[in-house]
Amino acid sequence: MILVRSTLLVTVILAIVNTSTAQSAKTSARDYPAVIKDSIDRRARAERVWRRMLDAYKVPQTPPDLYPITYTPRSLLGVSGGIKITGERADGSSDALALREAVKAFLDRWRDMIGADLSTMSLRSVDESGDSQRMTFRQVDYQYPIAEGFGVMAVVVSLDGRLTQLDDRFIPPVELPKRPSIDRDAALKKVVGRSFTYSDVAGREQQSMVGSREEVSVRRLVVLPIEKADEIEVRLVWEVVAGTTPSWTVYIDAVTGDEVRAVQNVKT
Repeated sequence: MILVRSTLLVTVILAIVNTSTAQSAKTSARDYPAVIKDSIDRRARAERVWRRMLDAYKVPQTPPDLYPITYTPRSLLGVSGGIKITGERADGSSDALALREAVKAFLDRWRDMIGADLSTMSLRSVDESGDSQRMTFRQVDYQYPIAEGFGVMAVVVSLDGRLTQLDDRFIPPVELPKRPSIDRDAALKKVVGRSFTYSDVAGREQQSMVGSREEVSVRRLVVLPIEKADEIEVRLVWEVVAGTTPSWTVYIDAVTGDEVRAVQNVKT
């Protein structure tokens, strides 16, 4: 009798666990892909912070140039002469370290405008050209790299400490699966046999087919934002390179297995 009761209890527990797991999977599927919706409040907040920023640096008011949906700065269009973010030196210049620290202080102070704070970004490169430095920051608050030009911010500052360009493609953080449901080999198989249409140098339409696994390389998992009319859809995808000459980058959804984008790679 005790054995029968124990078996019945285990059966009931397993049924509850399986039901909970199934419900969790349905909820996950229903919430995927993640979506960043357009927001009137987000735009109004961005415009308020922009006006405060210009006032703080005694820059004449000018409308902000913002990206749609995220409402992060796309440029400093209309800001004549840039924004002075460093103190004056006797020779009118700033050393490299001082410029870097001044940029970081600016980004930290105006994190509500940037859409991120210093803990969620990483300085990846500093390039000096002529009388300015270009600093490139990457967004690092997602588990995987962000693709297609999102998740990157370019800041240009002159050697005398004037911010002359700010191009911010950071996106708000959203919840994504931590692991793929579609493995690397399954993503590769999705591309084998795929045909691509392209135009040759004469403008004639051509077809290219990926005929074997050897022509496919699955590079990595990435976060892929897809901008639509009034929202940004955010997916976890496999980044796959297909073909030889020409070649394409194909994004295979790591949760659903769907191909969500294919971009021809252009040699430079």
